[in-house]
Amino acid sequence: MALCLSSYSALLRRKVLISPHVERAGLMEVSLRATGRRPAGARHFSKTWKQSQNQDQKQNSSRRSTFGSRLRFALRNTKVEWYPIPVGLGIGLLGLLQFYKAQRAERERAEREAAGEPFDFQNAPARPKHRLSGPWQVQIMSTLPLKAMSRLWGRFNEIELPYYFRVPGFKLYSWIFGVNLDEVAEPDLHTYPNLAAFFYRQLKPGVRPLDPDIRAIIAPSDGRILQFGLIERGEVEQVKGVTYSLDALLGSATPTHADHTKTFSDHQTEPTQKNEAKMLADEEFAEMNGISYTLPTLLAGEPGGARKRSASMDASTTSKVDAEEEVKADLARGDGTPWYAPKAAANHALYYVVIYLAPGDYHRFHSPVPWVVESRRHFAGELFSVSPYLQRHLPGLFTLNERVALLGRWRWGFFSYTPVGATNVGSIKVNFDAELRTNSLTTDTAADKAAAEAAARGEQYPGFVEATYRHASRTLGGHPLQRGEEMGGFQLGSSIVLVFEAPMGTRKSFDAGWEEGKREGGWNWTIEKGQRIKMGEKIGYVDIQN
Repeated sequence: MALCLSSYSALLRRKVLISPHVERAGLMEVSLRATGRRPAGARHFSKTWKQSQNQDQKQNSSRRSTFGSRLRFALRNTKVEWYPIPVGLGIGLLGLLQFYKAQRAERERAEREAAGEPFDFQNAPARPKHRLSGPWQVQIMSTLPLKAMSRLWGRFNEIELPYYFRVPGFKLYSWIFGVNLDEVAEPDLHTYPNLAAFFYRQLKPGVRPLDPDIRAIIAPSDGRILQFGLIERGEVEQVKGVTYSLDALLGSATPTHADHTKTFSDHQTEPTQKNEAKMLADEEFAEMNGISYTLPTLLAGEPGGARKRSASMDASTTSKVDAEEEVKADLARGDGTPWYAPKAAANHALYYVVIYLAPGDYHRFHSPVPWVVESRRHFAGELFSVSPYLQRHLPGLFTLNERVALLGRWRWGFFSYTPVGATNVGSIKVNFDAELRTNSLTTDTAADKAAAEAAARGEQYPGFVEATYRHASRTLGGHPLQRGEEMGGFQLGSSIVLVFEAPMGTRKSFDAGWEEGKREGGWNWTIEKGQRIKMGEKIGYVDIQN
């Protein structure tokens, strides 16, 4: 009892600023706990205190009853937390949005065609993207704006890096992608202002020696051998079981020159059996290649200087004197026939090799043989990745991507050199071309106009823009390149496709076949599929004595 009274007296001595009702209610509760009895007025004071609390709550609720005030209070006092979403989900969302946009554009185009509206050249839409078939990953990738992404990546690569960040940044990149910094021509990494300059780096002289065998074709760049072999039925194998047409890669017969095959037929109205067989061989060979380069009148010009007016531009630059002399000497060591003479289909064949450049490889490409580049065809296609995964799942990948097909001739006949663009690698540089611009920032409406005009004339649009190098060397009619000479380069990595003509060799006996090891002479490979190779190393050779 004494303890309860002392507690009660201590509460009386506290000075707390509260209302009389609350004070009385509190004192009453203390007295109840102390005595264990409930006085008659306690119920009244407790009820009065609860009523005052309810009135206060009603007044507060009336003051913040408007939605705007509550919203401002929530926005001002609520903590905002950001949560990352998976990268795959973001890419998938972008792909779905782009797919919806493409579907809407296709519906609008179909409606215009159904209504019979004329083609508007001024407001022509961009060239339509290719519809791909394959796994869902490939279909989503086909809807992404890969060219715009490549241009943004190019802008990012050209951003000047802070001076003290260059060395650790480039060393980290080299460690991730396996770049050998001991081979770099400029050892001071501070001299590279951005990633683009480091990607396009030069190597020290002598780190890529050329194979001494003059019969050999050397690797045009660093990389990995994806595929190689013999072209059969005009098809090139992309990966095992996946092929694409040679016409789709290099383009069909040149649309800017006269059809010399028909002209030859007109002059020989009643050909003899010998001439008829020769003419048939020429036509079959041109049909197999898709390019009528074997006819003398196509490469050397029409008799008397007459020539059909060409729509192709001239992108010639001055060639080197020593390169011209080397190429002329190499062409003179051929099989004894003029370089423009048709090659017998039974003795010659077309071969191909595909080399993939990884991000850490040396990105400049060189000439694999002494040869003459006569023309260039720029295919403004897409920029899909050229990774081995996509090559396995996307048929005709190299025929869809943006590429520059360099066409010409070497000692044994036709030779083509095709750098193929890829995602983030749209910029293809050719040192001796004054007009080439790849991955343009502008919409390709000129290609749409040319395609529409060709359709109106009942002709097939070739799908490329052509340029010639005939004025680079008046003697050779093209731009001569020495063996191992630098031709250009990529930004980051991509692929190079070589297609060339070479002798097949002869069978050891009448019963022997044409398989590897069953013939003598001719072209022989010295590489394996999946092999890592460096520029200047031998990929094959022609087994001859001269």
